[in-house]
Amino acid sequence: MNLDELKKSMSTLDDVLAQKSGDTFTFNTTTCDTAQKRIARLYRKNILMCGVLAVVFLLTGIGGVNEEIFPSGLKFFLSIFLGVSAIWYTCLYFKTKKINVLTDAPMETMNKVTSLRLSALIGEIVLAICLTVFFTLLLSHLWNLAHYKVWLIVGALFVALIYSGIVMRKTIRDFKNLTALD
Repeated sequence: MNLDELKKSMSTLDDVLAQKSGDTFTFNTTTCDTAQKRIARLYRKNILMCGVLAVVFLLTGIGGVNEEIFPSGLKFFLSIFLGVSAIWYTCLYFKTKKINVLTDAPMETMNKVTSLRLSALIGEIVLAICLTVFFTLLLSHLWNLAHYKVWLIVGALFVALIYSGIVMRKTIRDFKNLTALD
């Protein structure tokens, strides 16, 4: 297929998609707006939390606080990880704020929500991989020093996973409600 045929096919596809079908649908604006505000609030909270913790771990790494238990290399890794996470959550926050159910066409809204969902999913997977690497390094280091500290951290991680599962269910519900129909 050459370039001219591709352009013609794309313009035909655009014409078909631009036509109105007999089945019109509208979004439930109150539900969509509430879900958008909840997601934006979650991202604002994550931006603040990651930013503050990044600064704290950077300062403790520079100051050399408690080097035996928590080496500076791991503190710097965690600080960089949290800084990048704060930037990523900021991007997601602005993507969330760009969604406007009242003024955007339904397909445009659906595209924005789909893009936001995909970005959030990819980012959460990358963050989970980085956290896995971090805790693997930290726990292997602590295993040589004190076994009970390893078990305390594993217990705390288990509680954090349960809490994250609860928050994740609410976030998934809010993402579904971003495109709630009347």
